[in-house]
Amino acid sequence: MVRTKLRSAIILMNDKDEIALIRREKKDVLYYVFPGGGVEYGHTTEETAVREAYEELGVHVELEGVAAYVAFNNELNPYYWAKMTGGKFGTGTGEEFQEEQTNGSYTPMWIKRSALPHLPVRPPSLAEKLASNDTRFYDLTLAED
Repeated sequence: MVRTKLRSAIILMNDKDEIALIRREKKDVLYYVFPGGGVEYGHTTEETAVREAYEELGVHVELEGVAAYVAFNNELNPYYWAKMTGGKFGTGTGEEFQEEQTNGSYTPMWIKRSALPHLPVRPPSLAEKLASNDTRFYDLTLAED
């Protein structure tokens, strides 16, 4: 499938004030990202966010609105609030987890919301907003370009 430059992702929080992130380790780089991925041609950002949650985390989610649009690669990429409706966290089976995959490691994990500003989370502007807001926010526009 051909992908656009547009990406979408989810913000999934548990009852322990933790956010689901993917720990990415490449050759000389360690960082964390929100579960998500590139929008395939003919698919919506919502479909992409739901699909990626299952592929990367092993969970089914229901989207609850856009928390923020993050400007990156000349696109406004939506990050959706999500609620887990099924599945088992940490059982993702997407291409990232295939044995022949050689682009570093992908580890789904829960991270305390208060720890986000102290970690290399991408996008950092969204991590800062999540750490500094006790309530949900909607339709913010953040820039990473």
